[in-house]
Amino acid sequence: MTEPTQKPEEDIITRTMKSDLDILAGVIPKKPSAVKPIAPILPISKEAEYKTPQMPASESAGGPPVLVVPPKTISAKEIPAKPLYKTTPVWIKLGIISLAVIIVALSGLYGYWKIFIRTKLPIIANPPISTTTAPTLPTASTATTTAPIKFFNKLPNKSVIIDLPSKTSTALIQALKSEAKIEETRASIKQIKITYQGEPLTADEFFNLMSIFTPKNFLSNYENEFAFAYFNQKEGARPILILKIKNKELAQNQMMDWEKTTLASDIFSLFLSGPELPKILQSFRSYLFINQPVRYLNINIPFASLNYAIYNNFLTFTSSSAGMFIIMQDLTGQSVSQNYLENLKASINEFVK
Repeated sequence: MTEPTQKPEEDIITRTMKSDLDILAGVIPKKPSAVKPIAPILPISKEAEYKTPQMPASESAGGPPVLVVPPKTISAKEIPAKPLYKTTPVWIKLGIISLAVIIVALSGLYGYWKIFIRTKLPIIANPPISTTTAPTLPTASTATTTAPIKFFNKLPNKSVIIDLPSKTSTALIQALKSEAKIEETRASIKQIKITYQGEPLTADEFFNLMSIFTPKNFLSNYENEFAFAYFNQKEGARPILILKIKNKELAQNQMMDWEKTTLASDIFSLFLSGPELPKILQSFRSYLFINQPVRYLNINIPFASLNYAIYNNFLTFTSSSAGMFIIMQDLTGQSVSQNYLENLKASINEFVK
């Protein structure tokens, strides 16, 4: 900063009212007042630079000096380009207008409905409440039963149905014995369908009522449906029992194990009548009929023997060899000569070596 310069002494002129009146009256000549020019004001910044204005002539002639400050000139770059007020977007204006139109239209529709339509609707007081239910259409029941198992091809020659009065062993055995006494055509097969209250007995129920004992889990390898029949020969009716196998290999193993233990005594009640089973029995033997193996055991009943065979997923028990031959011919679809069948009337030991 520059040091301030010392202000020079100025001539001070004293003025009085008398001197002023004399000057006006022209008595004392007016002396020109020595007015020292005022030093120019230095500019504050470059933007504020300006020249010291000249004093007007009227004021320079007399009177106190007047300081005149020129207006500041602002360039166009310093003026903001933004508008002086914030404008509303067009989409907001359109939205407000649309909303107002919708409100007015809805108000008009409501007023029209209330004035012209609502007043014309009939008023129903306490309408009756329906207490009946709408009828429902019967739905078709889904069939859950499977087709019956076909145990025979051309047989049986006759079929009857026995509906048990009670599900007891006594009722079942009496019904089967009664059917066995009815004389039928020689060498014919009569199937007996056993039911209770119209429902067929299952294999498990039949075994329980007949007191036929089986190894553990034996019947789980067989279907619930079974076939019971009589083979009619000269000596009387001989029972036949056929089961449908689920697993053939398992069935073969089960039967081989069972016949080594208690098969004969467990299934002996299938014969329904006759003397008691001997305490000492021979072992099971085999023979082939139409190239199909048959296992058999002789017992002390004339023209009777315990036979079983596994063919085409069927396990067949017969109480005579003649009955087994008839069943095997039907299952295989092959037949033998009548002369061969006549020889079967003899004891099983006579034609099975």
